[in-house]
Amino acid sequence: MLTIIDERDSGKAEKLLAAARRYNAFIITQNKRAFQVKAHNLGYDDITIVDYDDLQLDNYPIALPALVHNGDKMLRWLLSKYFLIEALGFSATKED
Repeated sequence: MLTIIDERDSGKAEKLLAAARRYNAFIITQNKRAFQVKAHNLGYDDITIVDYDDLQLDNYPIALPALVHNGDKMLRWLLSKYFLIEALGFSATKED
């Protein structure tokens, strides 16, 4: 699993967009409109970007792999929305 972990304003979003292009993947994010603007400004108009509402409405390209923007926020949303669990934290392993 690809992991992009770094400080704020370190270029993580651009790395995620580049990976989406390289692997023909779509991106899941909390705020689709804001991420679309960022993608456009970085020259990535060809990347499909969906948000949590799109997931609930089955409005995403099911045949493509997904990359998650701010995985911690998505994990928190999933646990809260579907299981009423407050996520306190998580661990992750960096792999190639």
